[in-house]
Amino acid sequence: MPGKLHIFRLKADPPQYQANYNLEARSYVQVFDAAGVEEFLLHSSSLPVGEVNALLEELHSNGHTTETVVDLSESHLGVMGFTESPSDR
Repeated sequence: MPGKLHIFRLKADPPQYQANYNLEARSYVQVFDAAGVEEFLLHSSSLPVGEVNALLEELHSNGHTTETVVDLSESHLGVMGFTESPSDR
């Protein structure tokens, strides 16, 4: 089931980014350096390369980007380094 991916810049120097992945009522988070966020998007997000390049361009120029349809396997999120965020429930 697809979820929503939002990435924003935490620090400018050295660049550090936080990725939030929302899947229904659950949220997952991971912090990346610049190379890590690019590797994640290229190799783990299952997005086409052109879309990844557009997301990276938006991230670098605006400091944030959102992709509404990303299909990350919930069972692999922990292996990819994501941790579940506390819920408001």
